[in-house]
Formats: sequence, structure tokens, C-alpha cells
Amino acid sequence: MRTPYALACLLCAVFSVFSFHPREANLAGESLAATEQDEQAIRSIIEAETAAYFNKDSTKLFSFYVDDRITQSAWNGSNGSYGSFKGLAAIRKNFTEAFRKNPKPQPQPNIVRSQWFFQKFSNEWMWVNFLQQTDGADGKRYTNYETRVLKKVGREWKLAVMYSLGDHGLGGH
Repeated sequence: MRTPYALACLLCAVFSVFSFHPREANLAGESLAATEQDEQAIRSIIEAETAAYFNKDSTKLFSFYVDDRITQSAWNGSNGSYGSFKGLAAIRKNFTEAFRKNPKPQPQPNIVRSQWFFQKFSNEWMWVNFLQQTDGADGKRYTNYETRVLKKVGREWKLAVMYSLGDHGLGGH
């Protein structure tokens, strides 16, 4: 079992690798401004990924991911632990096992996403942060700080990194 502090340290280390200062172009001359079209496509992917998760549809869920050397996911648990998976195979195994144990689709709760931040690294890579608030079936409001790193494959953005730090309905945000 790992502590939220350890997860925070892990995330700080990852973010330091991706710490970029906004510029108008990178060394290859590519524009680093996120386009409205890219932002909308990424928002749609995140919404569809969430719907696939609640529907327990692993085929659809993994259609939004890319199998890249940096593909990973991490989130904190309500008991202070966290899950961290490196590689698409490990992420797929985790969700497949979880869906097998709890196969019944769940109704998607009311989800509000705000405070979007898009930082384009290149024409192939985008870093996205947002705040996600969910009204749970238990009447609690859950607040998560979400981070995604996406890679453009062909004309589609695919998830390479998914981090979610939540308060588990305990407030504090």
C-alpha cells in the first residue's frame, strides 16, 4: 500500500519530465498552440472513455488508448493506496479483471469538467489537465484532478497517460 504522498511525489517527477514553458513553436517549427478542433476532439475522447468505463466496455475503452512506451495510468484509492500501471497490457489486464469481477454496467453519473488546460508539446503530443466533479449515487460530490497525455495517431488523439487524483467524496477541494 502506498501513501498519497508517494503518489504526489511520483506525479511531480512525471510532471517535471513534461515541464515545458509555452512557446509559439518547437525546434521543428511546429505550432504549439492547441487548436479548438484538437481541444474538442480530446474532450470528446475523454467523455467517451468515461462512458465506456461506466458501461464496462473494455473493447471500447481501449480503443481510446495508444500502446506507446510511456503508456501508463495511476489513481489514488479511498483507503490511501493507489493503483499504478505501466504499459497498455498491464492497464488492460487491470480493467479486464475489474470488469470481470463487477460486470454490471453502471449508470453514468452527472459529471462536470472544468478548468481545462491544454499544452501542446508537438503536433503529435498534448498534455491536458482538468477538474472533474461527479455527483455519486451516494449523494456525495467527488472531485478529481485529472491529467492526460495524448498522442496523435493518424488523425486521432489517443490516450497515453491517465492520472486521476480524487477526494473520494470527502471534500477538501
